[in-house]
Amino acid sequence: MSWPQNPDWATILPKIPVATAPPNADTSDLDGDTDTDSFLLAAWVSLFETWPGSVPVDLMTLTFNIQSGASGTTPINIIATSNPVGFTFDGQNHTINLDGTSTVNIPTVSSATQHVYVSSSTKSADGTKAIVTISYNSDDTTVTGIGLSIHYDNTKIQLADVTNIFETELFVRPEASSGAARDGLITQASGRVFRTMNPEELVLFDYVAEGYIEDNPNETTRDSYVGNYQFGVTGP
Repeated sequence: MSWPQNPDWATILPKIPVATAPPNADTSDLDGDTDTDSFLLAAWVSLFETWPGSVPVDLMTLTFNIQSGASGTTPINIIATSNPVGFTFDGQNHTINLDGTSTVNIPTVSSATQHVYVSSSTKSADGTKAIVTISYNSDDTTVTGIGLSIHYDNTKIQLADVTNIFETELFVRPEASSGAARDGLITQASGRVFRTMNPEELVLFDYVAEGYIEDNPNETTRDSYVGNYQFGVTGP
């Protein structure tokens, strides 16, 4: 796939959700907790080191259906898949109380640390759903982004919806379903910038959508942002 010349980075890339990420089976026990069996991916990449712009910020709200017969407590674990060099990741694990009220722990901000945590944990009025908000805080509002995996126990809570997504910069959109098709994402991206994407931008879109998980930084321009989410561009 060829690179587009002089792509409109400032307008196009920050507004395109590059891919959707359906829940995954945690067969490798990535969070080191045998009480979780599934996880959701999400990532934000700032091309100009301006993420998230202000803090604290809510990243997303997750709505879970409480499985029939489930009781007691169940964990929500947050781990980093990528974060900027020089920053420590602090993912605050959370416990949902299926039989009562859940308590949240809002971390105190530490220097050069990216804090991700559950800032709100409630149940629906009929008690059938658990609703948690994932939030972010740091002492630096202009970093290169962050990548997350959020782990939970699908035998007790089943992910039903992801809403209130923090839609800024280039991001991997968390999804409760199987994810949107390429044409759907292109339509969405075109609507956001109030015009149809031109052929060069479609090439760029396909590169990002198909290759966002490749660790292949550009050795000439040294374009390399967060973890394995690598981008480069040739031409003037």
